[in-house]
Amino acid sequence: MIQDLHKSDNCELMETRVLPHKILLIEEGVDNAENLLKNDADQATVGVCPVTTFSTKEGKKAAVLLDFGSELSGGIQIIAKQGSRRIGIPIRIRFGESAQEAFTPLGVNGSCNDHSIRDIEWIIPWNSYQLIGDTGYRFVYIELTEPDSYLELVSVKGIFRHRDLKYVGSFHSNDNLLNKIYDTCAYTIHLNMQEMVWDGIKRDRLVWIGDMHPEILTIRTVFGDIDIVEKSLKHIAQQYPEPEWPNHMTTYSFWYFMILWDWYMYTGKREMLESLKAYWADLLDRILKLVHEDTSEPVREEEFQGGFFLDWPTRWTENAKPGALGLFLLSVRCAMKLCKICEEEELLKKCENKLSILEKMEFGECTAKQTQAMMWQADKVEKKITGIRLSECGGHGMSTFMSYYILCAAADTAGMTTALKMLREYYGAMLSVGATTFWEDFDLEWMRDGATIVELCENGKYDIHGENGKYCYQGFRHSLCHGWSSGPAAFLAEKTAGIHILRPGCEQIEIAPDLGDLQNLEITYPIPQGVLEVKIEKKDGKNIVSYNAPEEVQVSIR
Repeated sequence: MIQDLHKSDNCELMETRVLPHKILLIEEGVDNAENLLKNDADQATVGVCPVTTFSTKEGKKAAVLLDFGSELSGGIQIIAKQGSRRIGIPIRIRFGESAQEAFTPLGVNGSCNDHSIRDIEWIIPWNSYQLIGDTGYRFVYIELTEPDSYLELVSVKGIFRHRDLKYVGSFHSNDNLLNKIYDTCAYTIHLNMQEMVWDGIKRDRLVWIGDMHPEILTIRTVFGDIDIVEKSLKHIAQQYPEPEWPNHMTTYSFWYFMILWDWYMYTGKREMLESLKAYWADLLDRILKLVHEDTSEPVREEEFQGGFFLDWPTRWTENAKPGALGLFLLSVRCAMKLCKICEEEELLKKCENKLSILEKMEFGECTAKQTQAMMWQADKVEKKITGIRLSECGGHGMSTFMSYYILCAAADTAGMTTALKMLREYYGAMLSVGATTFWEDFDLEWMRDGATIVELCENGKYDIHGENGKYCYQGFRHSLCHGWSSGPAAFLAEKTAGIHILRPGCEQIEIAPDLGDLQNLEITYPIPQGVLEVKIEKKDGKNIVSYNAPEEVQVSIR
C-alpha cells in the first residue's frame, strides 16, 4: 500500500542525485570547496575520503553558493564527516531559483517560505546522511552559522524529483532558438507534473484549474495521455463542491470546460466525461444562471466571485470585462459539445439560449494583447485590427500565461513570421539571462545591461529577479518555473507544424503547416495510437510534407 502512494498508471515519481555544476561563492572559512563538485559519495563513512571544511574560527565566515546548472524540483542530500561537536553543528541552507535569491535572507525583496521552505536552519551531526528540503531551485547557499566551530562535508548533491517520462514529442527546425524554446517549455511542464499538475514547484504548488489549460496542451504535445491530468480534474471536483467556484473564482470555472473538451478530443475518453458529469453538469447550470434575460446588463461583475478575471495584468482594467466575456463564450461553446456527447439535452437547450444572449453583448474595447487574443478566439474582433494590435511592439506586452493564445491569434491575423518573431524576442530574452525553465511572468522592460539570474548582484548591480514582479508575485516570491508558461510548445506543434485533431482520440488528424520564415521542420507528436511523425520542407515557396502515422489514424494534408 505504501509503495502505491507515489505511483500512477503510466509513470512514477523518482529521484535522481545531481552534483553541483559550479561554485559561485566561496567565503574565506571554506577549504577544499572544489571537492563538492566531484565527490559523488552516497554513503556516510568513518573511513578516509576527501572533505570540504567549513570553519568560523578567528571570526571567519564559512559559506558557499552552489549552482546545479538547471532548475530542479526537490531538495539536497548532505553527507558529513566530523565537526566541532558530535551532536551536531547548525548551518543555514537557502534555496534559490536565481543566484541572488539563494543569497538573500527572508523578508528581503519578497524572499519568503511561501508554499515551500527555501530558507532553513538545520543541524548536521557527525558521520551523517541527510535529505533536506523540497522546493524548486537551481542554486543552494550553505553557511556555517555557529561562531568558533567547524564542519567537514563529504558531499552536497541535488535531489531531482521528477516523473519517469519519455519526451515523446519533439521539435527540430533550422532555427536553434525555437528548438531550445520548445525543449525548455517541455522541461518546464515536466517539473510541474508532480502528484498532480502544479502551477509552480517553488510557489503555487497547487492545482489552479484556469492555469491548467495551457499546461494540458503542452502535456499532450510532449508526453501524451498522462493520468495526472484526470486526477487534477477530479481533485478540483472534490475540493470545490457546490456552491464553491473552482479555486474560488467564477471565471476559473470557464477553463474547466475548455480543458475537458481539449483533453477529450485528444484521448477520446468518453468515460472520463461521464465520470465527471455530475460535477460539470451542476457547474454548467450555475454558470448559465449568471446570464440574465430581458435586461440591458445580461452579465454582472458583482455576481462573479473574483470579478471579471482573465489574468493578473488585466485585472481591474478596462480589458478585464472583454477578456472574461470572451472566455465565457469559449467555455459555453465547449460545454455545448460536451452536452451533445453525453446526451444532456436539457442543459444543451439552456446553453443555446444563454449563448445567444452572450453573443449579442457589447464586450468593450481591447487594448491588452491577451484580451485581444481571447476575443479573437471567441470570434468577436476583426482580423485586421487584431493583427495590428498583437504585432505592435513585438514581444512587448506579451504574457507567459497567455502566450499560447497570443501567439495563435498573432499567427492567424498578423502572420506566422510575425508570431515567431514575437516568440523569439520574448521567450529568447528569458533564455539569454540564464533561464532553464520559463517564468510565472516576464516583461521585456526588465531587460537591462548585466541582467542574469546566474550571478550575484553585488555593489548595487541590477537584480532582474528580486527587483521585478507584480501583483501576487513580487520580488523573489516570483516563480521562475511556472507550468502555464509552457504554451509555446503546443503553439509550435499546432500552428507551425499544423497538427489539428479532427476526431476524438486523434482518430483523424489534419496537417496544415505554416512555417513562416522557417525553412524546414521535423516534429514528433504523441497520440493514443502511438506517435505521429511529420517532416516539412519549404521548396519554391511551397511546403513539402511527409509523415508517418499509425495505420488506424486517418491523416490528411492541407
